[in-house]
Amino acid sequence: MIRTRRLATTGAALALALGTAACGATDALVGLRPAPTEQSVAAPLDVDGATAVSARLLSGARAAAATKGKPGHEARAQVLAGDALAYADAAAERGAAGAEDAQLAKDQPPTVLAQSRGREWPRAILATTLDEASSTRYLHVMVSESPEKPFRITSSVPMLAGAELPGLGAQEDGAPLVGVGDGEGLPMSAEKAFAGYAAGLARPAPKKAPAGVSVDDPFGEALTQSAAVQAKALGKLATFTQKHSPVLEHATAFRLADGGVVAFGTMRRADTVAVRAGAKELVLPKRYASLVGKSKVTKSVTLTSVEPVVLVVPTEGDVTAIGATELLVAGKGS
Repeated sequence: MIRTRRLATTGAALALALGTAACGATDALVGLRPAPTEQSVAAPLDVDGATAVSARLLSGARAAAATKGKPGHEARAQVLAGDALAYADAAAERGAAGAEDAQLAKDQPPTVLAQSRGREWPRAILATTLDEASSTRYLHVMVSESPEKPFRITSSVPMLAGAELPGLGAQEDGAPLVGVGDGEGLPMSAEKAFAGYAAGLARPAPKKAPAGVSVDDPFGEALTQSAAVQAKALGKLATFTQKHSPVLEHATAFRLADGGVVAFGTMRRADTVAVRAGAKELVLPKRYASLVGKSKVTKSVTLTSVEPVVLVVPTEGDVTAIGATELLVAGKGS
């Protein structure tokens, strides 16, 4: 499991398949045997190959992180896809400071933790980097959807303080990919885990907490504290609600060595402030006004944030978040 900066990897042997050309002979050749078949229970790349792919993609993402507009999007699309591309595009439009939040700006060599098992597609690589300045570790997922599509970064998320990633087994063996709706051997599927985690983070808090899912992590605690501050500041003039909705179209999950699953997905958060009848209007802070397109609202304002999240679904015990971040991307008001 990941706890410290040092991560051990094991080498993988490169198998060479030798073919024979047809020679027209009809008699059996002494010593001739069928060509060995590809191993279907091993990682498709050796450690050096997977590390090279990871390093190239992360370097390209860093180079394009702060470039705005169509040129920036096109450059990022060469190394990013899915949720990671959408997140990085939004971060770039917010400016250089926002682009750093894409978790790709640290020039740190990656360490490959696991690859998907077998020779089929999609194929995935799970790698990690460490920001020594902040002692923050990041998890990165790279996916190749088909033989015609190269690897792209689909998720890049900082680990939460004190969080641990359970072991994924021997690197050369590969880690099976698991469908987000597959709950075999688990108390729930990754899909249900994200739904439960999202429900548990709602504000006002649900009367009955989702079973089997914990939100007692640094990310959940920070959201709880922030919601309390907002509600107190608004007082009797407005109400504050918060809703999280899983978006799992590009989610990826790996089977852990102990049978559990680590899943990478995204949630969209809607923070809504509704003005009560006794209030005339709500004046928006500058950073929110620029997103909403107006400085005052008389009815309500909704701010939308993107939340990449990493969940561990164990074979026993509660689902827990080990990685998460957020980025404010849109707003609307009336």
